[in-house]
Amino acid sequence: YRRGRGLCWVSSTAVVAALSFARGGFERAAVGHVCSGSLLFSQPSRYGETSRQRRELRAAVKRAAGGSSDKFDKAAFLRREEFDPLSLQSYRQEALLQYSNTNQSEPLRIYIFLFLTISGLCSPAFAARDVAAWYYIIAAVLTLGSGFLFLRERGKRTAQLVRLQREYSLGDLKIEISDSAVGTSTRCEVRSLRTKRRVVALFGKRDQLAEALAAALPYRRRLEQSGVVIIPISASNADDAEAALAEALGGASGVRAAARWLATPLSLESWRQYFEDLLEEKGGTNGRAVWVGLSVKGRVFGSDFGCPVWDELLAAMPPLAPPRSTEPAFAGADSQDLLAAQASFYTALTGGDEAALAKLFTDTDDLEISEALRVDAERGFSNLSGWEMVLAPGARPELTVASQDAVLLSQTHAVSTCIEFPVLGPTLLASQ
Repeated sequence: YRRGRGLCWVSSTAVVAALSFARGGFERAAVGHVCSGSLLFSQPSRYGETSRQRRELRAAVKRAAGGSSDKFDKAAFLRREEFDPLSLQSYRQEALLQYSNTNQSEPLRIYIFLFLTISGLCSPAFAARDVAAWYYIIAAVLTLGSGFLFLRERGKRTAQLVRLQREYSLGDLKIEISDSAVGTSTRCEVRSLRTKRRVVALFGKRDQLAEALAAALPYRRRLEQSGVVIIPISASNADDAEAALAEALGGASGVRAAARWLATPLSLESWRQYFEDLLEEKGGTNGRAVWVGLSVKGRVFGSDFGCPVWDELLAAMPPLAPPRSTEPAFAGADSQDLLAAQASFYTALTGGDEAALAKLFTDTDDLEISEALRVDAERGFSNLSGWEMVLAPGARPELTVASQDAVLLSQTHAVSTCIEFPVLGPTLLASQ
């Protein structure tokens, strides 16, 4: 820059606006960066700068960034769509910025392939009249090869931008979160939960939502510890979602108790439209439910058809605070008898008491174990061991448990959970 130069820190989401204007007989240039919702400018140059000039400069940068008010709206700027010349589509600013931050060399590579393709197509027009045939052969090979690479890399880039666009558009949807402790509720966009909470959105029919919520109920304490918010979205109407909640959680009292890890979708049509567009790209659900999970950064960490396997899903959503080995059992556990049975299991497990373990188990086939045994029989070897081997001296686990909980799903079906703290190794989420 002439007469002066300025520097400032920028975040990963930054907007650079270069503005030149004539003032007092010499040219000045300034750079403004949008960072954390505010504008940061360099210190005044040695020639001085009036307050009026600074105001004009800030206003110009705000206009260049798409804002007109005195306070820059970062969220509105990131939602604004911008045309992408490579894919010939428009995408949100945050999707383009995220792609640029993680794939800095790919656009350059795509442009190089495009340049080579155009060069190969145009080269015969600049060739001499008596050029040999091999010249045209090389030009054709160059055109076809670079053209193929251009289309392939461009397709990959477009697919990534579409995925990012879909992820960030989920943040525009609105929810209502209730606080049962004080009896209030808060309405907000999903994007406002970034850096604070994780989100799992369930989409399906009434019976599918009830099944998924009933399966999540035993992990209520784990969901709360991991800062998870579950959003049930009915594929038909809002009454189905409410009925599924009451059926899975045991009525209105159960729904109120689950308020810390549940949220209600607002503008239900917008939620349905989001999932219908998502499923249209995947060829439909074939009658199955679907779920999508968002990390604390607002990025999708997983999605699938059917009911989530919650203990596996929680592996991708560890507790926000490190678990403590001194944390007591949950006071709101449905049955102290269940906690007592769980304690008996761990006493027998760590003490090597095979007879005590035999009393705790029923002689009933388990589909998961039966399938594992079948696969092991086909392979000719097994990773499964009997109790006599697991409980042998030197082989039995050395661990303690904490944060126990138990949920009675019916008169014949209950689930208990806890956090295991082995002497060596990481903590484990265990379910019985």
